Amino acid sequence: MRNVSWYIQRLISLISKPFITLFIVTLFVYGFFIPFLGFYWDELMLQWISQVLGKTGLINYFSTNRPLMGFLYSFTTSLLGDDPWQWQVFAIFWRWLAAYGLYYLGMQLWKEKTPALLAALIFLTYPGFAQQYIATVYGHFFLVLSAFFFSLAFSLMAVRSPDRRRGWLLHAAALLLSAVNLFSMEYFFMLELLRPVLFWVVMWDKSVPVRQQLVTVSKRWLPYFLIFLVAGFWRAFLFDYQTNNYEVGLLELLRANPLQTILTLLGTVLWDLWQTLLKVWGVMLQFPGLEEFGPRAWMIMAAFSLALLVFVGLVLFWLGRQSPSTTKPDRSLYWKSLWISLIALLLAGVPFWLTQIPIGLTFPNDRFTLPFILGVSLFWVSLVMLIPLRRWMQVGVLVLVVALSAAYQLRMGIQFQRDWEQQARFFWQMTWRIPALQEDTIIFAHELPLQFFSDNSLTGGLNWIFNNPDRQDNTIPYVLYYPTVRVGLAVKALTPDEPVEQNLLVGDFYGNTSQSIALVYQPPACLRILDPELEPDNWMVPLQVRETIHLTDWDVILPEPQHVPPAIYGSEPNHGWCYYFQKADLARQLGDWDEVQLLGEIAFQLDDQPNDPAERFPFIEAYAHRGLWIEAVDMSEQSAAVSPVIHPAICRLWDRIERETQDSEEKSSAIQRVIKPLQCEAAP
Repeated sequence: MRNVSWYIQRLISLISKPFITLFIVTLFVYGFFIPFLGFYWDELMLQWISQVLGKTGLINYFSTNRPLMGFLYSFTTSLLGDDPWQWQVFAIFWRWLAAYGLYYLGMQLWKEKTPALLAALIFLTYPGFAQQYIATVYGHFFLVLSAFFFSLAFSLMAVRSPDRRRGWLLHAAALLLSAVNLFSMEYFFMLELLRPVLFWVVMWDKSVPVRQQLVTVSKRWLPYFLIFLVAGFWRAFLFDYQTNNYEVGLLELLRANPLQTILTLLGTVLWDLWQTLLKVWGVMLQFPGLEEFGPRAWMIMAAFSLALLVFVGLVLFWLGRQSPSTTKPDRSLYWKSLWISLIALLLAGVPFWLTQIPIGLTFPNDRFTLPFILGVSLFWVSLVMLIPLRRWMQVGVLVLVVALSAAYQLRMGIQFQRDWEQQARFFWQMTWRIPALQEDTIIFAHELPLQFFSDNSLTGGLNWIFNNPDRQDNTIPYVLYYPTVRVGLAVKALTPDEPVEQNLLVGDFYGNTSQSIALVYQPPACLRILDPELEPDNWMVPLQVRETIHLTDWDVILPEPQHVPPAIYGSEPNHGWCYYFQKADLARQLGDWDEVQLLGEIAFQLDDQPNDPAERFPFIEAYAHRGLWIEAVDMSEQSAAVSPVIHPAICRLWDRIERETQDSEEKSSAIQRVIKPLQCEAAP
């Protein structure tokens, strides 16, 4: 009979296999959030296109930037549909496979499991890139990156293989995977030039003249170089959209002012290397406060990070025990990989420096750190392994970095979860207030409290919700605009009757500034469609959207048919204050004062209460039209007591009440009770 210790050793031996270790770590860091996440940023647009416009829509969307990706997306979206959890699994799988590809590459460089596994773990948790949870988009990015890593690893295995037939098969696989990278997207394009450097390192032989080695390396690299040239020619000359979307502005600057441009470029290169290589580790140490983040979220982050620290430490300890203790690490290998990492970092930045795209460590520009992760992983493993410390201390430092990086990724996962919940509340409230929307309408909004979205991505959600299946043409019926982003571009000026046209890659939007509405959403307050008559002077509304109020036309809001958000947003939330406010505001628009009063009788019995003084306006107006002057005055006084900045809007409200209701003594008395304390005579 085998004892328990034998089974334990077998289990440890199994989970310490690198591909299983990396899989477990991937699940530790990213798997917890699978059931709680949705769609973010560009993937909201992509999912709308896939579900509503289909394969043709996706191919059209990518036709002007990454045409081959359109075919890939059309396949994956038909396979996975619109269930967010399936896309999270998809993205996690490719992140894991890319990490395993990097491990394979590390094995070719160092011929040792421990540093190769550490490099893969750094890649897996790197805190400079925090958009893993945008799964539809970055699942495809990591698919391409895994192809590139395995291409490098296979080609290095091929040049070392004594078996000629096996070498050719490995080269063929590497060439195919290289083409996947080069023709799919531009992020990792320049990293292909790292391959001849790697060839030279693994083929280095002191007994062979350098010139002869260069010739040998060139011969081995020639097929890859030809693919690189073909892909480069296609991008530069045949696929001209590539240069239209990402203009190489650096060349123009060099012609105009070469010295200043070179100095500026040098500063940018140094700054970006500083950010991606050094500054990034400060990000993982910026822990949120307990009250701000919440004790439950803190417990999740701490528990998973500690478990990861223990797990990775035990695996690497086990691997250390399996390695021959008499074998002394070859320091020259780490010197070589250190130089390789620096070259990789420089190559990673070339596409962004040529096109002058800023690299950052916060959303959304942290996506540009993706090509740097290869160089960062190789750099830190190489550097730490060159420090004259005991191996367990070297490994311990890197394991601690991995654990802290994982904690940061867990924090980001919680933020993504909360952002998705906020987006769901936003769209549910929108459909309560706007059952249907006239086509070719613009919605103006301030920059909403949704961290991982742009107005362009929310336009995808908007069109998904109000989709008209009978619409025949390929124009886009709705857009949501942040004035700070669109005014001066798609919207020439915030003046009435200004034509608006925007190409959204999948189709064009044609609208007019006079066919628009303005909204504000500042939780815990409810979403509000702004009243053009009442709120031009409401300073509680952000200036950027207040400047669009005069364009609002409530007639574009239609009472039927009642649209609802797609199933990805879950079931309809419980009907709290905001539900009754939205329905009352809609009834106010339709002049159904009985309905507003009825909704108010229910709403004001709830535990929840208005979080913005303007949320009482529909009920004030309804009470006035119903002759309930005492209630109207009391509610006006409650709104006025919140802040003096709401007083001009209350004055305008009562001015409208005075015009639209029948005269009576009670009315005159009520008006005087309201306007005198507020000095409404001075109000515009």
